[in-house]
Amino acid sequence: MQAIIKIVGTQTVDDQTDSVELTTTGTMEKTDEGWKLCYEESEATGMQGTTTTVHIGKDRVLLERAGSNASFLVLEKHKRHHSNYNTPYGALDLGTYATAIEHSLTATGGEVYFAYTLGFNASVNSEHTVRITVQEDKEHV
Repeated sequence: MQAIIKIVGTQTVDDQTDSVELTTTGTMEKTDEGWKLCYEESEATGMQGTTTTVHIGKDRVLLERAGSNASFLVLEKHKRHHSNYNTPYGALDLGTYATAIEHSLTATGGEVYFAYTLGFNASVNSEHTVRITVQEDKEHV
């Protein structure tokens, strides 16, 4: 389905919280494991030339970016994972730990919420929350 995807993310580092909000168009489809959202990044996110795919399962979110900012993050509820994450400034080895993964997606849209920590060198450096709202894009059917 063609979709309007609204993403609200927060990041807390050293008791400082920043928020970013993005509304874009993309696709949503049902998979054997759950749902898949796909959209193109833009200048607004600083990742122009990157395609982001979010794979959503019961207790797992895979965040895959291809193109100029390729990366792959595994977020699995109450499990720690290590991932290689590319930034415009170079590659990082990140540890992720998801504290919450919830979704209410249906064939016509819904919501995804996940919370996780990121760490470098075995310590927690930042806390993140992401809320994604999806609705059918009736203008681009």
